[in-house]
Amino acid sequence: MDQQLILDRYRPLAELGEGGFGEVVLAWDTRMQRRVAVKRLALPLDSRGTVVRNPPGLAEGRTAAMLNHPSIVTVYDFETDADEAFLIMEYVDGASLERVLEDLGGPLDVDETAAVVGAVADALEFAHANGVLHLDVKPANVLIARDGRIKVADFGMAALSSATGHTSSGGGTIGYMPLEQLEGQRVGESTDEWALASLTYEALTGVNPFDEQTLETAIVRLETLDPPAPSSYAIGLPPAVDDVLLAALGPRPADRYPTVAAFAGALLPHLGDAETGAASLGELVEAYAAEEPADEAAATERIGLWDRTRGAGALVLRGVAAAESGWLAWAGLAPLRFAPLAIAGAVALVALAGALAPSLGTGLGLLAFAIGLWATRLWLLAALFSLGSVAWWWFVARRSAVASVLPLSAPVLAIARVPYVMPLLAGFALPPLEAALAALLGGVLTVLASAATAGHPPYAAVNPRVLLDPLHPFVVHASVSGAFLRPSTWIALAGWPVAAAVMSLFCRRASRGWAMLGSLVGTGVIWGAHALARQASVALGTPAAWTGTSFGVSLALSLILVLVVAALGAPLRAEEEGAVAPPRGAPSDREWDEDRRQ
Repeated sequence: MDQQLILDRYRPLAELGEGGFGEVVLAWDTRMQRRVAVKRLALPLDSRGTVVRNPPGLAEGRTAAMLNHPSIVTVYDFETDADEAFLIMEYVDGASLERVLEDLGGPLDVDETAAVVGAVADALEFAHANGVLHLDVKPANVLIARDGRIKVADFGMAALSSATGHTSSGGGTIGYMPLEQLEGQRVGESTDEWALASLTYEALTGVNPFDEQTLETAIVRLETLDPPAPSSYAIGLPPAVDDVLLAALGPRPADRYPTVAAFAGALLPHLGDAETGAASLGELVEAYAAEEPADEAAATERIGLWDRTRGAGALVLRGVAAAESGWLAWAGLAPLRFAPLAIAGAVALVALAGALAPSLGTGLGLLAFAIGLWATRLWLLAALFSLGSVAWWWFVARRSAVASVLPLSAPVLAIARVPYVMPLLAGFALPPLEAALAALLGGVLTVLASAATAGHPPYAAVNPRVLLDPLHPFVVHASVSGAFLRPSTWIALAGWPVAAAVMSLFCRRASRGWAMLGSLVGTGVIWGAHALARQASVALGTPAAWTGTSFGVSLALSLILVLVVAALGAPLRAEEEGAVAPPRGAPSDREWDEDRRQ
């Protein structure tokens, strides 16, 4: 199912799990074109119920989470929004050690255990050298990839979960917490050593003798009972393994090995070959990975074109902005009779600005075009264009590259006889208010270009000659001002921003189905505005120009193009914008996708 983007970048694909530290979601990174795991943590509330944006410990937890080591799950980014914190992590395509042990129904062999212990110990040693404790080492946090690589997840989560109000700073899971952690005493590197020893005990025997239902019973067990020797569960283990594990499982930190490295160094010589074990684990996990949940696999397959090509789309947007900015600069500076070389240089600079910063380039292009209008003594048109352009650029375009480019494409789309693509695309790509303003400006520019090239109501067709000599038609054609004196023109023009806003509201659900439905409703709005404008024209005694054939063809072609855009991928909408509830009885996202497959 298509869902809204997380942080305006990550498309959720499937839920990977939920625990005490928060929900984990498999997502598609639309910028880097890869799958990632997104861990979500709700930020805490203060006594008044207000979200605490930067609770104590959040920055420290973030730093701890972003360790860089081959045996540690990579955290690519850490961000917060209005009420949540997000860890963007490497997605390990495989299974957890917990699942492997559950499915085996018994222990790993000594080779496989050696691979696990070696990798986890390396990860913990690196973390400890950087002043970071894990505090929740357990099979669920040891991930095994299809190629046998072993990685430890959730470094820094104890600090992060404490900062976000989920657990105490001690963190941990019963069965993998030593006595000092259970009692809330001071924790240290030996706390992680004890947890690794408990995990190793379970890997070798298939049993965790420290697992209890409550914190109290777990404390009593560790205070009163010595753990049985691992060889009592797994006959054939070398006696040295018993000695090493029981030492690392000492009740107090002073009873254990001084470091995780010392523990691993003492244990690994009595286990098997780590490389052989990693290969064996990879083969086991390959079978689990082949059983990928149907919804996850289907979601990955249905990632839309706009998600997959967002990086290329940004380059296309910059190219369009450069072309539009350069054309506006040329059109505006040509009447000033500067030397051709000077005009060419200025146009090149404005086009370069458009390529590097689309909002800046289009702003400079509009400024140059306004100067050209003033130079040709089109005083009223120059004044209106200048005021409108400045307001639009300041309040909308300077904040959004898409908003700066879309309106300027409207006359070109009108030349191609598909003008109504523009307001619908604005709704597809922009929030409602920005979409409406962009569509209104695009509509005004289209009416201007159409009227200047001897167009007729509803002024949605533009003669290509406006591209070659943009200001001359405005000078010689009297219908430019007349077009805006017709009430019917403004009625038809009102359909553009309303259709864009309606389309945007439907697209806030960020699904193909709702985008396609929004296209249909937005098209209906434009058709309705045209019908009202035609009635107004009849009432005023000028109905002849409002013939329906060319309008109907343009509207139909525009709708087809936008439906294709919507079918190729869901809108790239940020989750933080919120979702609009679907109308009662409307089709669900799943039903839309099923209909499309049929």
